[in-house]
Amino acid sequence: MGLVPKFRMSDIDAVLKKAEEDYSRKVVRVLSFVGEKCINKAKEDGNYQDQTANLRNSIGFIIVVDGKVVTEDFHLTAKGMVPSNENPLQYGRDLAYQVAPKFRGVALVVVAGMKYGAYVESKGRVVLTSAEQLAKIQVPLLLKQLR
Repeated sequence: MGLVPKFRMSDIDAVLKKAEEDYSRKVVRVLSFVGEKCINKAKEDGNYQDQTANLRNSIGFIIVVDGKVVTEDFHLTAKGMVPSNENPLQYGRDLAYQVAPKFRGVALVVVAGMKYGAYVESKGRVVLTSAEQLAKIQVPLLLKQLR
């Protein structure tokens, strides 16, 4: 007499699907933590004179899962904003959402939404470089701890 399973393949599929969802949720939580650290570092370490505070206030992040944004963080922090018609938070958010569909899997996207951010970086100033370096160190370490 052979072995007779007391389960169905759909039971195994359900267990594996739940494990995958749990792991994905933990990865998103890790990336949210790193994203917060990145935007704080970028806003604190930016070695440029932000006359309007727009560049610092356009910095934020999104987390993308298979091209869809699952979480975001854009908030005003820099003081000394000069009243203008520009909305730095919206610029940052729009840029992040524009690139989101390009990502498959899970991704942390940190942006500075003002168009001149790349120009400031090209002049040797730090806008997002410190945040990128932080993420390159923190993400692998924290994901390794998940396993």
